[in-house]
Amino acid sequence: MLRKDMYIALEEFEPNISECYAHLPLDGGKKETVIEHTKLCQKYFLNIIQQKKLDKVFIRFREKYLGSMSSDTEILFDSILMNVVTFHDMGKINPLFQIKKMKHKWHPEIAPEGNLGSKHSILSAAFYLDYFLCRVGEVENKEEKRRLKDLVFIHSFLIARHHGVMKEFKEYVYSFDEDSESNLGWYAKKWLDSWKEKVEDGAGSIFTIKDREKKNSLQRIGAGDTKRQVWLYGYSRLLYSLLVASDYYATTEFMSGVEIKTFGNIENLQDIIEQYEKTEVMKSIRTYESSSYPMDSKELERQSKINILRTELFLDAERELKEHSSQSLFYLEAPTGSGKSNTSINLSFQLLSMGEGLQKIFYIYPFNTLVEQNMETLRKVFGDYEKTMAQIAVVNSLVPIKGSEELYDTESQKKFQELLLDRQFLNYPLVLSTHVSLFRTLFGNGREDLFGFHQLCNSVIVLDEIQSYKNELWSEIITFLKGFAQLLNIKVIIMSATLPNLEILTDNRLGAVNLINDREKYFNHPVFAKRVVPNYELLQEKITLELLAEHMIEHVQEGKKILIEFINKSRADGFYRLIKEKTDFEVLLMTGDSSILDRKRMIHMTEELETIILVATQVVEAGVDIDFDIGYKDSSRLDSEEQFMGRINRSCKRSGVVYFFDLDDAKGIYRRDIRINPEFTLKNETMREILATKNYQNYYEQILRILKMRKEKADSQNLEQFFSECVGSLDFVKVHERMKLIDDNRQMVSVYLARNIKEEGAGEIDGRTVWEEYKELLLNEEMEFAEKKVRLYKVRSSMNVFLYQLSKNAVFDWNEQIGDIYYIEDGEAFFDENGILDRKKFENGEMLFL
Repeated sequence: MLRKDMYIALEEFEPNISECYAHLPLDGGKKETVIEHTKLCQKYFLNIIQQKKLDKVFIRFREKYLGSMSSDTEILFDSILMNVVTFHDMGKINPLFQIKKMKHKWHPEIAPEGNLGSKHSILSAAFYLDYFLCRVGEVENKEEKRRLKDLVFIHSFLIARHHGVMKEFKEYVYSFDEDSESNLGWYAKKWLDSWKEKVEDGAGSIFTIKDREKKNSLQRIGAGDTKRQVWLYGYSRLLYSLLVASDYYATTEFMSGVEIKTFGNIENLQDIIEQYEKTEVMKSIRTYESSSYPMDSKELERQSKINILRTELFLDAERELKEHSSQSLFYLEAPTGSGKSNTSINLSFQLLSMGEGLQKIFYIYPFNTLVEQNMETLRKVFGDYEKTMAQIAVVNSLVPIKGSEELYDTESQKKFQELLLDRQFLNYPLVLSTHVSLFRTLFGNGREDLFGFHQLCNSVIVLDEIQSYKNELWSEIITFLKGFAQLLNIKVIIMSATLPNLEILTDNRLGAVNLINDREKYFNHPVFAKRVVPNYELLQEKITLELLAEHMIEHVQEGKKILIEFINKSRADGFYRLIKEKTDFEVLLMTGDSSILDRKRMIHMTEELETIILVATQVVEAGVDIDFDIGYKDSSRLDSEEQFMGRINRSCKRSGVVYFFDLDDAKGIYRRDIRINPEFTLKNETMREILATKNYQNYYEQILRILKMRKEKADSQNLEQFFSECVGSLDFVKVHERMKLIDDNRQMVSVYLARNIKEEGAGEIDGRTVWEEYKELLLNEEMEFAEKKVRLYKVRSSMNVFLYQLSKNAVFDWNEQIGDIYYIEDGEAFFDENGILDRKKFENGEMLFL
């Protein structure tokens, strides 16, 4: 158990530090000493560990990564860990920091040399090394000594980086060489030598790092299997996250008087579960459970009511989860339209109620539209319960910081500080966000990327539509997820209608549980399998937009809703304008250009109108709750075809058909994705059979086999090499680069098109007013930092519906420019009567891809 008495008293270790300051107050009052700041940091460090129940995480790391140790060495490990926060600002004893930053004349005769200047983090790391290398040197067991010494180096690295981005550990270690390119460490050690000699009269030891020690340490930390490497990487991120959070909270308390007492754990769980169980849907499910579950298989085959199948699937998944609740990784493979969202909500609540220390839920989706859609679901369930809704937050760029919607100009600065800290450190019990946001927390190397990493501990993470990730990253993703799940006590639920068996790609033998054992019970049931019939008559040869329009005109009729998807944004735009001229029915266009308000408006129109044509790009494959009678789709990846078919006859009340056609080359869009190889698309009869039978295991087995072979090749994609040379060796930059979900090397410009937009049920949003508010905020030099940041979050979320990304070659006149945003006053001129952006007015005929 980590305790307060494990902290070292700085004044005992370095008496001179009692005369040094850490921060200047905002109001010109009393300065905060380094000792006062350190004690505040220690308070928060321990509070977070206790509230987030992180003791077990660190014990797990020590036992699994470091192996068995003597009791004395275990105590030393605890001290090494706990006192990272104690030493993190000790370098503020730097005379130049005191003189320049604290306005405090302090030993100017021992000012640092070289490029150290007033820096303090690297000096703090040097103090930490000096103290703990000496302590570790006293350990008798050589193996224990080596292992602890490695951790001392790593901890000092985290201290050195606590005000900057995370870089390469190896570069830091070699910075203690005088002739290294980045020799900041060498100057820090040189200054420490001088300090000890002139101020402390040569008292204490001065650390040394021999070349042999550096090489051996670097080799050791990268060695072992991928599980071991992931554990070290996760441990390092966790400790860094804790350090930075403690530092932020302590600084905020001194500057603003804001004391943070809670850290984003779910409160009143049983009340939340009771509220959930009181909903009409759940009462219906529980009634069915007590009276009819499980239904006889032959009787179930004859059922035509989709809600009975949804209920059976819900209860099957719940039963399987309860039987294997001790496992960490769960797969929920279920047909489109089978109620995965509600099932996953129930599963996450079930896991939290099983008493394994879980305290938080992350619902993670591929698109912001899905985030909004599932937030609406939670509002319907918990909208009448204010305390529960207060615990749920959407974290993305499209919504303001939670709580800022009702802010007033008279709001206290403390309130702004609290809101900002909650957002930065994910202090929300239930978080809805996107894959991209989660991956920044898991793998980003920016300081703010790691702020919320400690919040992942003891949580449930629901990952929706994992197949939307780049398949070249699937091996890395499953390896990381398994390692993090074991180390941090995370339960991961991965769900999709087309779910690859990722177990094939990892050597981590942590068992994964399939929550739907009898998948054929659902995938082969007529309600799902026969709901939509694929038609391949247009796949015989390349098609043109004109021929496509002719075919559609033959099939469009009163009372039918038609959805057509293109994989090229420019093609979608061209077809939209073409088909508009050929029919009197309502035609809409939904692409990546469509704002969340545009999509809401279009979805509402598709529900209200009996006949409509919606032209779209891949944005409709997931995240858009729509139901059409007839579908057209440019053929691409097989799982994309399945996702698209899920938009047709979704309610299973009619008959549905999808016409697949061949227009654009998917290779130009999906690049390295194996799934667009001809043998894995609908050009192959075998793939058509798989789409009909929903037997995606056979499809993915072939895909995964190729992926595994790729990762075993001796090239830059080699999996073992990546984990040993980047992950285990703590090269945070290369891990960040490798694990990016989106590689977009296009050179684009941001254009703000000011106009009036109608918001359903909330009047109009004036883009010109929003822009002026943004300018006013940016130019306001008197507003406090936290208030300005919170208000900027809010106004930028409003700006999103007016912002568009255009090619750098776009031709247009603009009225103003702020940063990289071009402002156009007369934005209406660039939209048609349906509110659809006309890119031809910008792009000069240039093709733009999603």
